[in-house]
Amino acid sequence: MNEEELIARASSGDSLAMEELLTAYMGMVKAVARQYYIVGATCEDVSQEGMIGLYKAAVTYNSEKGKFSAYAYACIKAAVLDAVKAASREKNKALNTSVPLDTAVLILDEDMTGSMAGGELMNKIKAGLSQAEEEIFVRWAEGMSYAEIAAELGKTVKNVDNAVQRIKRKAKAIIKRESRD
Repeated sequence: MNEEELIARASSGDSLAMEELLTAYMGMVKAVARQYYIVGATCEDVSQEGMIGLYKAAVTYNSEKGKFSAYAYACIKAAVLDAVKAASREKNKALNTSVPLDTAVLILDEDMTGSMAGGELMNKIKAGLSQAEEEIFVRWAEGMSYAEIAAELGKTVKNVDNAVQRIKRKAKAIIKRESRD
């Protein structure tokens, strides 16, 4: 079956044809997705937005107006750009930079660190961390955002978030252990 037949069948509701078409153009979707970044999203998330654009292209394509590949590329890019714009809107800033309340148990303030002589608690927490975690911990404790830490250390926001989650678990265990002693 040629591409025109495949597109016609996919747009008329043939799920197997749609799946074949989506698979055939997945490389194009991934190529477009790699060019963009959404805060808090993985490359796979961006690719999914591109796949939505490809699906819309298959459903709305009119063969009289040009080649499908050019139309698909435009739809994929538009879908990804829409997702990037939506994620970077000011109204979403709180969602992109927030920390879940249930994991916000590690509040390093004067009261907590002052309860142990000379910041002993901070030193115990740091001692339990890897070098990479300690670099992230110090910046995070200073109030830097995940994005700022990622930019400064040359890591992804997801890497920073994962490290902070590990740090919180380790710190929570140390705090529990110290409160028992």
